[in-house]
Amino acid sequence: MQQAADITVVVTSCNRYDLLARTLDSFRAQETEGRVARILVAEDGDADPTAVCARFGAEHFRTMERVGQIKLIDQAYARVQTPFIFHLEDDWEFYRPGFMEKSRALLERDPKILLVQLRAWNDTGGHPLSHTAPDNSFGVMATGYCDCWHGFTFNPGLRRLSDYRLLGGSYEKQPRTMYVIAKTPTAALPFEVEASAFYHRLGYRAFILDEGGYVRHTGADRHVRSAADSSPDLIGLPRNALCPCGSGRKIKHCHGELTS
Repeated sequence: MQQAADITVVVTSCNRYDLLARTLDSFRAQETEGRVARILVAEDGDADPTAVCARFGAEHFRTMERVGQIKLIDQAYARVQTPFIFHLEDDWEFYRPGFMEKSRALLERDPKILLVQLRAWNDTGGHPLSHTAPDNSFGVMATGYCDCWHGFTFNPGLRRLSDYRLLGGSYEKQPRTMYVIAKTPTAALPFEVEASAFYHRLGYRAFILDEGGYVRHTGADRHVRSAADSSPDLIGLPRNALCPCGSGRKIKHCHGELTS
């Protein structure tokens, strides 16, 4: 008996349609579970992805002005009605099948599994694993990486709509509680780390599928800059700690003011 389609694929996009086409093409080729209800492309700005979306059976909406990744995600997730979200950006390539059904099996096994990452174990940006299955079929992302990261990510992966709603239905409106200086700050990074800390406090853990991975990043040299990318990004240190810039002032009265 055919099972219900209960996954919305949300793809964030910003006028990189060669990459978007590559992403959607590889996803369609490698997604073998067959329970995707819809693919929703969220376009940050007034560029028009209609042609690419039509090729791959995707819907889309446009913000008509640049709002940034986090507002874009919140707007897209507000349009989701299925219990599962497969989060995706426009610059990834899938190279192996089976990821959706394996991810679902893990999420259904334990309600405290927050999401399931799909990158290879040697391609996690240095984030270590704390545990692995005896057959290496999955691993658990370590908590406390760089003193602030517990495995939450906007990289491709399956997650629950209900867990997103625990945030009040908004990544953007999370309170800023932690600060560190990032080597390559992006506007989305503070919100990603805050979400990681929020779920960690609730006892959630992030998992990752087997060490060979299922997806690779294709847009590292095609980052679409945001005005907030160049500002100091402080996430991880307490607000009352001395600012790492050396001013002698507390973070909340120094660089923390720029990102609070």
